[in-house]
Amino acid sequence: MSLPSQSSRGMSRQSAVHTRRRPVSPVRKAFPFLVILGVIALAWLLFRDPKPSNAGDGADQIAMGEQASTQPGSTSAGGTPVERTNSGLGNLTGLRNNAEDRPTRALPGSTPPNPKEEVDRAIVIPQVAGRDPSSGGSRTLDPNSGSLLGNAAETVNRSSGAGNDSSAATTPAQKQPVVSSDPSRIRLQMDTARRLIAENNRVEARTLLSQTLRNTTLSDSEAEVIRSEIAMLNEDLVFGPIVAPGDPMCEEYTIKSGDSLSKIAGRRELATHWKLIQRVNRISNPSRIRLGQRLKLVRGPFHAVVYKREHRMDIFHGSPDDPGSWIYIRSFRVGLGESNGTPTGRFVVNGTKLENPGWVNPRDSRERYEPDDPNNPIGEYWIGLDGLGEDAGKTGYGIHGTVEKESIGENMSMGCVRLADDDIALVYELLGMHVSRVEIRP
Repeated sequence: MSLPSQSSRGMSRQSAVHTRRRPVSPVRKAFPFLVILGVIALAWLLFRDPKPSNAGDGADQIAMGEQASTQPGSTSAGGTPVERTNSGLGNLTGLRNNAEDRPTRALPGSTPPNPKEEVDRAIVIPQVAGRDPSSGGSRTLDPNSGSLLGNAAETVNRSSGAGNDSSAATTPAQKQPVVSSDPSRIRLQMDTARRLIAENNRVEARTLLSQTLRNTTLSDSEAEVIRSEIAMLNEDLVFGPIVAPGDPMCEEYTIKSGDSLSKIAGRRELATHWKLIQRVNRISNPSRIRLGQRLKLVRGPFHAVVYKREHRMDIFHGSPDDPGSWIYIRSFRVGLGESNGTPTGRFVVNGTKLENPGWVNPRDSRERYEPDDPNNPIGEYWIGLDGLGEDAGKTGYGIHGTVEKESIGENMSMGCVRLADDDIALVYELLGMHVSRVEIRP
């Protein structure tokens, strides 16, 4: 029988021998590493970028957009089928849709990309994709679609000068209204005029604003702003005592022996009344001008256009035969004939320009007013008019003052054009006999 100590050693030796005969499996040894690798792989699958690894250089994306936009059943916002197979703008629309529909997943701790920013970056592409390779021009997106990209491309086309091919057929539904491009151009002209004014180039600013005023797409409020701007300029350019450099309307004159204001106006053929010289030079007494005195002379002719609907008279300056080049001066409120009694048409100022006139009522010859009568209905001035061309039969009409101040802006006269006292005095000085044109419009 073995001793306890011998038994213990024997058992330990036997156990050790047993361990050597049954080693640990390699799979069990590798299991922890496999678990770690699996976790890493799972994390990579969960957080990897879902976008294709080969995005291409942009042309592939445009092609994808074109394919998407030509799928059957694609419609515009109004539900009408829209064909975009050959349009670069169609490509951009597809690109925009891809950018909005593509899911994004951010890595932990990062900021997810903004789909709106992706679309904004895509909008820059019209400079390339908005061209029609067959024509070299640009194509216009259907304005009824209300596409942001269409607006962006339209801006690019305007700035690059593209899209002006008049041979391109445009359906009425697709035709852009003329006024759509005018506001930016009008704002540009206004900004340019203000810059010229700041540079003390007021004559050129007035010319530019007068050209802008002839734009038929102006709204009433825009036209009023421009008229006000020009009228303020003319307070100095025309009616002030200083001659602005380069102003074709004005000149300087030095008084000579034997001169009078009326002689100067006639000799210089100003086509204006001599009292305009007195007005602009602030001369209180026209009989007390002095030798060597320098005067500002304003050269005509001036013309008037009456707008019946607005009860407004606009004064212009320029050649009688070239109304398209007339420069706007200022406006006045007018009174007109009752029951639409003021005729429309083209007239010329005749030889009956009168100060302090008498008057006989053409409807009742028994009603007569002598000069200097404070109750004279036509006031202090009369400017007779004769019809021109097909309006030659329209006689007996004129421009005059009134003692009825409330009639200005109303239809209360017998057919003539009425002005307030101060206004008729200035218009009388501006309009010249046999040369100044008066047009009355509806």
